[in-house]
Amino acid sequence: MNKIELKPVGKIILNENTPDRNPRFEHYLIPYYQRGYRWSEEHVSALLEDIHNFMLTDEKKYCLQPIVVVPATDENGLNVWEVIDGQQRLITMHIIFNYLNRPKYSILFEKRGKSTQFLENLSPETFNDGNPDFHFMSQAYGTVKDWFDDKTKNDVGYIDEFNSTLTKKVEIIWYQIEELKQLIDLDEIESRKIDIFNRLNIGKIPLTDAELIRALLLSKIKHGLSDREAILRQAEISNEWHRIEMELRQEDFWYFLHNKALEETSSTIEFIFKLIANNNHKKYSTYLWFEKQVKSESPEDEKKNAIKLWNLTKENFGKLKYWFENNELYHHLGFILALDDSPTKTIRNMIENSNCSKSKFKAWALEEVKTNILDVDLVEINYNNNTKGLKKIFLLHNIVTSAVTQKLQKNRFPFNLYKKIEKDGGWSIEHIHAQQSKEMKEQNSIRKWLEDTYDVIKDIKKIDVEVGDQSEKTTSISINEDYKDRISNLLFQERIDEEEFNQLRNDLIQTFDSESVHILDNLALLSKYHNSSLNNAIFPVKRKKILELEKEGSYIPITTKNIFLKYYTSSDLQPYYWSKVDKENYYKDIEEKLEPYLTKLAVDNE
Repeated sequence: MNKIELKPVGKIILNENTPDRNPRFEHYLIPYYQRGYRWSEEHVSALLEDIHNFMLTDEKKYCLQPIVVVPATDENGLNVWEVIDGQQRLITMHIIFNYLNRPKYSILFEKRGKSTQFLENLSPETFNDGNPDFHFMSQAYGTVKDWFDDKTKNDVGYIDEFNSTLTKKVEIIWYQIEELKQLIDLDEIESRKIDIFNRLNIGKIPLTDAELIRALLLSKIKHGLSDREAILRQAEISNEWHRIEMELRQEDFWYFLHNKALEETSSTIEFIFKLIANNNHKKYSTYLWFEKQVKSESPEDEKKNAIKLWNLTKENFGKLKYWFENNELYHHLGFILALDDSPTKTIRNMIENSNCSKSKFKAWALEEVKTNILDVDLVEINYNNNTKGLKKIFLLHNIVTSAVTQKLQKNRFPFNLYKKIEKDGGWSIEHIHAQQSKEMKEQNSIRKWLEDTYDVIKDIKKIDVEVGDQSEKTTSISINEDYKDRISNLLFQERIDEEEFNQLRNDLIQTFDSESVHILDNLALLSKYHNSSLNNAIFPVKRKKILELEKEGSYIPITTKNIFLKYYTSSDLQPYYWSKVDKENYYKDIEEKLEPYLTKLAVDNE
């Protein structure tokens, strides 16, 4: 199985297993299928600055990115390391040690002997642009020289301090591929090496924390086992790993937990590792935490530590899966996580609080939902004073409505669809009735508004509206031909008269809409993209577009769809008007469904 460990840079120059040579240093082979050295001045300076900045901190260790090697032998039967990934860093550090005149490893270029000799003898006197390798090596040496000239002009001890830091405190992730030892066919071995190289380099796909952790755990768990037992144990863990990875990769499961797009995630199991590690977001910090937890003087203790971490990984996955499959926890925890831009810390808190009976944890989740809407008053909240609170209310109303519907239709709230829209433009608060907004002036928008409106009202003969403030009394208003004629006349104009249009628009809004205000019963949740296309439209136009969008496959929240289907008022069947009765019943439904969450928080008597 592949080996993985942290090595101080000094140990990749000389260590207890370095073969006897003259001089006795490690040798690294750059295979023929890799392109040559190509680091720019910016890359070289960045590495030097990183090490310099580390010297100025109190941190004990600094970690470079992985070097991936395969053990091989030279013509004398002595060990050399074939470099699959990390050539650029190895060569740059070689150039640094060269300039500092300190011990260094040797680098050999397969089938490019001139590059081997040029790098070994590199100095300002040998700078050369004869080929790309020579050019970039010369440029890197010049960058190193200029950088150290600046740092040492007032500090005679700087070079010694830098070299000591680089060789003793700077570590590298050493990834040693051992799996090729099982192969006999030389062509297959070579093909596998190239496959590994391509995966790591084509498209710039680096080793992930998850891949490094996998190699770490598998390499430690096999201690003390026979070859057959080790293969079986590693196969068992690999199968468990694959199952967790694939289950988390299910879209509805992933988005229940996370806001990050699934396609941006190279490894889903890495999310669980980050939950366990509870560390910073620096590259490879999760692997480094696991490596620290596993490390021990005793191989047997390292094995126990690795098994313990793998069992903890499976335990945490089991909890996440139970939350996902339990409808009550799915909706309550899903609501909390949907409000959080960075849910890792929140899920970690959930895991800590789940170490109790299932009933107690469900009660805790309910209280957390209540806590998240403490700032909401259904009576006082409105569009002008708390749009963030409105989004919470409408999200929870949709979740609870979906949960109730789910009992009959087995259809839960789609956090995956909700979060995709949140990521791609976001959600907004839609006015069910059009606002008396500022006048429209853009000709294309005016023409589109007229076309959409005419398409809807051309077949409407009348609408039933309330009389005064009496919601139980209605009267029929005929939609006479005057409106249709006015729209037609405007559409025939080459440039539509803005004043005439805005007067017509206001007349139509007053006819089709009751009093338009910014309170709860006239608001709903809709994606910003769809909201912009519905802006200023009268109710029947919005209704038509909402239904068309849903038929086309767009996600429309269930309560928003219910509004335009006139779901909340069974006795009021006319579809063209959002009446006072509709408003009252819509508000009542919000109030009833959210009542369990707006009650006083439970007092913890334990």
